Amino acid sequence: MENHNIAIIGLGRVGTVFLEKALSSDSVMTVKAVCELCDTPGRKLAEKKGIPVLELVEIVELGIDVDVIFDLTGDENVSRIIQQKLAESCNSYSQVAPARLARLVWSLFAGDEYLPNIGKSKYQTYADMLLEGKA
Repeated sequence: MENHNIAIIGLGRVGTVFLEKALSSDSVMTVKAVCELCDTPGRKLAEKKGIPVLELVEIVELGIDVDVIFDLTGDENVSRIIQQKLAESCNSYSQVAPARLARLVWSLFAGDEYLPNIGKSKYQTYADMLLEGKA
């Protein structure tokens, strides 16, 4: 089976779980780099596993070393910035996975486990957790 080189932008609650699954031994993905500004558990995991923690521009500059960029920030501005940086760098190889594709990939490698909503702001997600009694 073909291996796919990926980058993950955003290692918050969703990105951390996605990273854990991508690092599993049966995954067909190799995490080439991540981008996370805060000191999250996902960033710590990436550093522990020797995965480079880069800026957005640096990930875009990896060019053909990254097949797919997963933007798991839930912030539409970040997706727009990534697309802009890809165009500016003439990187037509790396593709940004839409949220629906991220959910599809998740369902393929996580089975019945639930991927939290990646289309909501952290405030919307927190409000939902409070309403569900999970916070």
